[in-house]
Amino acid sequence: MVVEIYRIKFVFVLISFVFLAACMQTKIIEQHAIINTYGIDISEESENLIETVILSYIFDEQAENVTTINYGKGKTIKEANQNAEKKSSFTFLPGQIRLVLYGKETAEKGFKNYLNVLIRDARLSDMMYLAVSETTAKDILLLGQENADIDMGQYMEKLIEKEIKGDSIPNVSLHELTHTYEDPGKDPIMPLISLTDNKIAITGMALFQNDKYVGKISMEDAFLVNLFQNKVHDRQIHLSISREPFLKYLSAPQANRDQLHLSFLIIDGESKTRLTDIKELSYRTDVNLKVILNETSETFKDENEQFANLLEKEVEEEVKRQYKKLLATLQNANSDPLGLGSIYRAHKKNGKLTAKEWHQKFPETTINLNVDVKLINTGIKQ
Repeated sequence: MVVEIYRIKFVFVLISFVFLAACMQTKIIEQHAIINTYGIDISEESENLIETVILSYIFDEQAENVTTINYGKGKTIKEANQNAEKKSSFTFLPGQIRLVLYGKETAEKGFKNYLNVLIRDARLSDMMYLAVSETTAKDILLLGQENADIDMGQYMEKLIEKEIKGDSIPNVSLHELTHTYEDPGKDPIMPLISLTDNKIAITGMALFQNDKYVGKISMEDAFLVNLFQNKVHDRQIHLSISREPFLKYLSAPQANRDQLHLSFLIIDGESKTRLTDIKELSYRTDVNLKVILNETSETFKDENEQFANLLEKEVEEEVKRQYKKLLATLQNANSDPLGLGSIYRAHKKNGKLTAKEWHQKFPETTINLNVDVKLINTGIKQ
């Protein structure tokens, strides 16, 4: 009987602790704003002053999770965030940050100091994304928040994640960017965020020389960078090639057209690059693509082996042309997201290379491109 009484008391005490813990936890959560996104701009008041825009969740018993916007100014990120926190009734918690957005001017001045803040904070996940605004971070975050029913920080995170999983762009997580930044033979790139038709979109990739924004490339070029570094699968690409070689294969050739527009599905794609002459800074890159052609702008009457061979050859030449154009763009900006410098450093006797040394050499590099396209199945439809 005594044992039974003690057992009942123990259960009662245990239940009480559970309810108390739940109440305490609820109270703690309701007192905090969980930061999930923040933007960094150079203040209009002074180039030495930082302005932050912070998007955070608050938990309200009377409503679903609410996203709030706060602003702060300071000479450092910490100071600016504390300044923003003073204007809020909530205590900020940074542990759930998923995206940091740099304004264009901020990125041009360099992200090194801001990157160190992220690396040193053990509460932050290294899987967060970093991106650049075509204008200011404030413009993107405020206008985006006003024109959407969802949290814009989460929305941009999903946009970037979709492009990475779709093999459209390389991985741009904090972990990958930190690794790239610390490699003197490779420059970082970040998604470029713009407002298009009053909607937020990734319109290209920002190029960096070390930590400074120096130019941009299109999403089509971003795919070429990704293919240069990683294997790709089940990725749609759209190419335009000269239609003249295919005139005899067209069912009803249309006048005043110079190009054929084609859509392919890349089943498998990969590339390998090696240094062939260290003194001349010459490289050879082999690109292999297995593709399905699934749409054309005009109908073909005959799809025999000769047609397939011709199509493969013309696509190979177009991919070569695009890579040559990309290399010229990168060399003009003196930014090497391809990692040619890393390959060069691996072939040096002492294995040493500085970023300054590589940026003096990179504009002189040449790549001999060998592209091999295998047409697996046409599946053509007009």
